[in-house]
Amino acid sequence: MDELSRPSATVTTSPKILLRKKPDADLEKEMKKLNEMLKKDFDSTVKKSEEEIDKTFMNFKAKKESPYCLIGYNTAIVLLLLLTINRLFNFQSAAYKRSMIFSWKIAAATLGVGATCLLALFYIRKIRLEEREKHMKYIAGKARIGGDWELVNTEGKPEGSEQLKGNWLLLYFGFTHCPDICPDEIEKMIEVVNILDSKPEKDRIPIKPIFISVDPERDTPARVKEYCAEFSPKLQGYTGTVEQVNKVAKTFRVYHSQGPRTGKDKDDYIVDHTVITYLIDPDGHFHDYYGQNKTAEEIANIIQVKVLKYRAQHRKNILGF
Repeated sequence: MDELSRPSATVTTSPKILLRKKPDADLEKEMKKLNEMLKKDFDSTVKKSEEEIDKTFMNFKAKKESPYCLIGYNTAIVLLLLLTINRLFNFQSAAYKRSMIFSWKIAAATLGVGATCLLALFYIRKIRLEEREKHMKYIAGKARIGGDWELVNTEGKPEGSEQLKGNWLLLYFGFTHCPDICPDEIEKMIEVVNILDSKPEKDRIPIKPIFISVDPERDTPARVKEYCAEFSPKLQGYTGTVEQVNKVAKTFRVYHSQGPRTGKDKDDYIVDHTVITYLIDPDGHFHDYYGQNKTAEEIANIIQVKVLKYRAQHRKNILGF
């Protein structure tokens, strides 16, 4: 308002100057005319200034009623909606990208697991084929060694593999007049049986020691019975005719040969024979063999492992694997 007051100052000063030079009537007319002109200019200036002032400034109600204001708000809302859609699209795009990455990770993990399973299956198949091949070789070996046999027991009655099925057997070929090797091997065989019999009931293996004479001329049932009793009541002895003994020895690939008779006594001779102890399974099949180099403890441990494998294979056969 300072600028608007300046013309008034001019009005007050100018008449004073005019009063000194002109008469009163003319002066009043000119003053009146000048004041009207100044008032007119002043009113027009004030009106113009009022028109230039935004009466809706800080008047939100007026702004809402303004069409320009409505256009601005609509534009803002549209822009806000567009921005929201854009952000949602970007979020969904990011989520889609993350889901794609996650999907690829799942796919990669699935492929990895699948490949591992395939490798495991191939490995298991390979092992099974190897086991089957070993089993076939084992069957072939069993076909070459062992089989059904029948001799005479210590009671003079026919008895053989058929009556002994269902038990593990340790079978040794020898003769009752053997000076040292046979007694040592028979004692070792009895020790193996005692070790296995001393196991807990759940781990106990029903095994029988068997002695078969390769000297039928001298080893009668009574003689074999007496001989077996010297070692253990667990030891079962068998003998038979020359034909029977030769047949059984051939079945187990046991070499035996009667030596020369050097003394006056016709029964004074030595029999040379194979020194091997055979392990027969409950089915009556050859399973393993042990020479003189094995101790009783070693043989007992080996038999335990063999029996466990046999039982596992037997369960597989029952289940159809």
